Amino acid sequence: MTRFNVTYAVAISAILVVGCSSKSDRDYLVQSSDDEYVYIVDYEKMAYIDEASRTSHSNVDTYWVNPPVKRIKRSELEAMRKKQ
Repeated sequence: MTRFNVTYAVAISAILVVGCSSKSDRDYLVQSSDDEYVYIVDYEKMAYIDEASRTSHSNVDTYWVNPPVKRIKRSELEAMRKKQ
């Protein structure tokens, strides 16, 4: 019975890891549908902070739990989606 439990736990873990790694990195976070502004992840600020942590003398890893967001107009978001 324990072999079955271990095999089951390993299989579920593998499925979760594959599922999480296949998630898109460029999802836009639209939080309000009736407002003229939307909130999206600020990838420029994230890249700036990641570059600073890579070039620093200390060994610090950055894990984004709550990535920074910025507020833009809905028309700008639609223009960004059309470019992709």
